[in-house]
Amino acid sequence: MLVDSKILWHREADVIVVGFGGAGAVAAMTAHDEGASTLVLEKQPAAAHMNNTSMSGGYFITINDVAGAVDYMGAINRVDGQVSWTDEATIRAFAEYSQENSRWLESLGAHLTLRRKGGEHRNVPRSESIDVYGVCGMGYRLMDLLKDGVRSRGIEALFETAACRVLTNECNQVIGIRGRNNGEELNIRASRAVVMAPGGFEFDEEMKLNHLKVYPTYFYGSPANTGDGVRMVQEIGASFWHMNCCAARMVAKFPDFPIAFGLDLGGRGSFLRFERYAHEGEPCAFIIVDKHGRRFTNDGEMRQHTVYYELAVYDSQRLDYPRVPSYWIFDANRMKRGPLPFGHAGPTGAHRAYKWSRDNSVELAKGWIVQGDTVAGLAKKLDMSPDILQDTIATYNSYCDQGVDPEFHRPPRHMKPLGVPPFFGVKLWPGGPNTQGGPRRNARAQVLDGDGLPIPRLYAAGEFGSIFGMLYPAAGGNIAECVAFGRIAGENAARESSIAWQG
Repeated sequence: MLVDSKILWHREADVIVVGFGGAGAVAAMTAHDEGASTLVLEKQPAAAHMNNTSMSGGYFITINDVAGAVDYMGAINRVDGQVSWTDEATIRAFAEYSQENSRWLESLGAHLTLRRKGGEHRNVPRSESIDVYGVCGMGYRLMDLLKDGVRSRGIEALFETAACRVLTNECNQVIGIRGRNNGEELNIRASRAVVMAPGGFEFDEEMKLNHLKVYPTYFYGSPANTGDGVRMVQEIGASFWHMNCCAARMVAKFPDFPIAFGLDLGGRGSFLRFERYAHEGEPCAFIIVDKHGRRFTNDGEMRQHTVYYELAVYDSQRLDYPRVPSYWIFDANRMKRGPLPFGHAGPTGAHRAYKWSRDNSVELAKGWIVQGDTVAGLAKKLDMSPDILQDTIATYNSYCDQGVDPEFHRPPRHMKPLGVPPFFGVKLWPGGPNTQGGPRRNARAQVLDGDGLPIPRLYAAGEFGSIFGMLYPAAGGNIAECVAFGRIAGENAARESSIAWQG
């Protein structure tokens, strides 16, 4: 939004950061440490501040080999072998800064554990260049550390202040943000730069319908992510990328609760941190079927972020998505094992936006879980053909007996036969933690216009225009990006020269 010299400025700082999530906090701290006065704007109230970082599992990537990571991420960004989702220079910047992610977080007081060596796509060469770490205390603890870092530096955060316009001068330089607090407009001047880190559009239905590959798609991150930033930078000519991409798989979503749930399908005890559920034994039996009762994928690898794309199959003859919804089918063993969602992230994580019952009885009574005394009885309640579902389970159980799944190659260690009544079903939808789309950025975190040129003094970090395209590199990719590109954006924003305002 172009403003003239008569504008009334209510506040001023060298660097304005929009969004107080992981990326915004890192950018604010980094800009401050580079010598810039910094102000953070956050539309949520302080007492109910809940962002994707604090709702996450606290996993992040650290790169152990920059050249290897550039090769690996370059390969997964060339889905058709030719055109790349993300340019090599930007991938390299991420890899170089992500070398320091573990040390940088440890400097804030984070206690880390190595969770996995190697990227998610083990069949892609040089995936071993990625290590996945976890913050002890998960995303909630990670965000607490970041907030402490902001507070200890004396950086002010204006809560309940929603950014609504990016302000520019006649030279198309970004000079500030117009916000709204309790119905009043605030014009906040940025004498050096603005860093946009407002998150994605997980809770904007129109944007999801128009941009994502399948609708509906539901998310278990913060409901505050409503695409505000996309609309703001669109007005000043930003170009966009990765708008149809998201880190997603399958989730449970129920009409009477606004946030989706990630699921502990095999009952391996992911409530360990908060509810002390710990099951070291074998996973419980389950399968995933489409709405007609047929298996369609390797349901033993449902943690992969690529499963989402398998749900986008559209039947042009029936005008229908046969896999939307899908169904999680399990027996009494899983029901007895403990809460169905995982407890390290989402609404059942540390924020406790929803407290799931220990024995799943409350959710069964609500109708979120469907029960049948027999497989045929369950199928009827799920509007499936009893013959098809019974045949699917019989075939799957025979594969368990053989120790091999010739159809979908489910790993033998994940194959347990279904057979202990009663039987249960939960409706599953495409979804996961977050979207990836937003303004295109370069290796310096500058937001680019339609000609591929930087919009002067405008930067972006985090999932708002994430560097990740269709294929996600590994669990913790977005938190890694918050730390890496938060630092890149904060450094470069702080190093801009000050603009003298003639008012």
